[in-house]
Amino acid sequence: MELQTFTIIIGLFILLLALPLLISGEKTFAFVQELLRNEWHLRCVGAVIVVITVLTLKQNYSIGTDAAGLIRIVAWLGLIKGLTAAWFPAKLVSLTNKVFDDAGTRPVLAVVAIAIGALLLYGSELV
Repeated sequence: MELQTFTIIIGLFILLLALPLLISGEKTFAFVQELLRNEWHLRCVGAVIVVITVLTLKQNYSIGTDAAGLIRIVAWLGLIKGLTAAWFPAKLVSLTNKVFDDAGTRPVLAVVAIAIGALLLYGSELV
C-alpha cells in the first residue's frame, strides 16, 4: 500500500473518533466502551489495523526524520496496537479504560488526536 494512502486512511480514522470525542465526549466514550466489551469486534479491528500497517510497511519499513520516516513510525505503532488488539484484547481494554476513565482528560486527548489526524492528512501531501 502506498504511504500516502495509509496516511489518508489513518488520518481520517483518527479524526472520525477524535472529533466526536471533543464534541460529545460521553456519547463517544459510551461507543468506545461498547466496542471494547465485544472481544470479537476488538480482535477484528486489530486484524484490520495489522493488515493495513503490514501492507504499508512491506514496501519500506525504515524510519527516519523525514515525513515518510515519521509516518512509518505511526505505521509501526499501529502494528503494535493492532497486534495487541488481535492477540491480547484484555490488555488493550485495560489500558484504554485507564486513559478514558477521567472525563477531564478526554477533551485533551481529543485535541491531541485531532492534531495528529490533521498532521497525517497534511503528511499525505508530503510523501
